[in-house]
Amino acid sequence: MSFTPLRSRSRNLYTWFATRPDLFVSERSPRKSATWLVIAGLMVVVMLLVYLNPEATVELLGGRVRSGLAIAGAFFLPPAVFVAAIVMFFVSARRWRIKGGGVLTNPVIHGVAAGFPLDQALSTLQRGSSDSAGIVAALKDVIAHRGDDRLLTIWTSDADRAMYIGVIRVAGKEFWIDSEPLALDPVLFFDAKDLDLAAMREQAGLGGR
Repeated sequence: MSFTPLRSRSRNLYTWFATRPDLFVSERSPRKSATWLVIAGLMVVVMLLVYLNPEATVELLGGRVRSGLAIAGAFFLPPAVFVAAIVMFFVSARRWRIKGGGVLTNPVIHGVAAGFPLDQALSTLQRGSSDSAGIVAALKDVIAHRGDDRLLTIWTSDADRAMYIGVIRVAGKEFWIDSEPLALDPVLFFDAKDLDLAAMREQAGLGGR
């Protein structure tokens, strides 16, 4: 079955998750939602203090002549941040989970330079827990060839022993998912964060795990 390339809004697999409602569901992240609401609330408090006491605000900032830019910022920045926080609350405070299962996290994402044979690393990753040493070596090689041509990204749900390995192509300010992300057999599930940390330590010359 052919795969139609997907343009992603950012460096993640959310666009692909959205095409597979049989596998994934989207939901609001309580932590992110709370964070943006707190920021919005703080901006409301700042706006009230500034707008209800304009003369005191100007005086506090050193007068109209000496602190023109600071005064402008005090009056116009809080509402701008408030609007941005509300937008982020509705747009960015979301996460994806396995349908009927756990939340997906993104423990591994690395950018590689043009020309790097990423297919070899993908083949090794697909061997999963049966080749932990090979995975560390493959990730170490990926880290050694840092760049921004393509992104290797791994998404997991430990509770479901689910893992999806994807590649995102970077084209200027655009991100493209050119091929179907790989689903790892649950039997081969491995701790991606732990092995990635081991690879980074080895690449940095810090020895074993």
